[in-house]
Amino acid sequence: MNSGYKGFEASWHDLFWEVEEAPSELPLMERFLRAKKGKCLYVGSGSGRLLGPLVGAGYDVLGLECSSEMARLSRESFPDAEVLEEEWQKHEGEYAAIVIPAFTFQLFLDPQKQLTRLSEQANSLYLTLFFPWAEISGDLPQNEWYFDRNVVLPTGETGELETQHKIKEQVGSLVRKHRYTLKDTSGDIVRREETVQRLRFFTDVALKNLLKKTGWKIEKEINNLGEGDDEFVYVATLHLSAVAN
Repeated sequence: MNSGYKGFEASWHDLFWEVEEAPSELPLMERFLRAKKGKCLYVGSGSGRLLGPLVGAGYDVLGLECSSEMARLSRESFPDAEVLEEEWQKHEGEYAAIVIPAFTFQLFLDPQKQLTRLSEQANSLYLTLFFPWAEISGDLPQNEWYFDRNVVLPTGETGELETQHKIKEQVGSLVRKHRYTLKDTSGDIVRREETVQRLRFFTDVALKNLLKKTGWKIEKEINNLGEGDDEFVYVATLHLSAVAN
């Protein structure tokens, strides 16, 4: 994984989620965790926007977050939710279940290795993945900056996000550059920051082969966060169980 969100990417993260008005994963995660007995691990718990409500509702969930800035935000907003500031690849422990929502798994550089490792630490896994239809279809221009979204900050200033991407469909690679711009109340640029994300994505066949190789089977699949009946699956949420050796 990368070293985690920092700067504008960290401090504006939740504000951009609110602007997007996407369906929340919280109900899906609650339904998954309801039947689990024992401590569960939330990999990539971020600012606590999902971890906090889960802990508040009584679920025994430990957060794991590699970004010091996101972990700090989580502790400030949800002091009752425990968060370990550590990279997943260095974390040891066994859990009743592990949850990795919000596409975090797609930041892993070696998905086969990490799925195998996950099966050694839990018998049950919640995983959410996205498929980049807009990038593959050309709806979003490749190698060009395009406006993504903006938000009015509590200070009255504006936070703007632009994105540039490069995709290699054959190998399931998507590289996204993000440009964050802070503008004052008159619209003048105050500061800019750029970040890079390298993500993996999977066709249905490739994903099923990967799960089979790493000892996982699909118990349940929820498409597009349970919203609508779209022909295309943009987001897939999987309940996985480890296959006994």
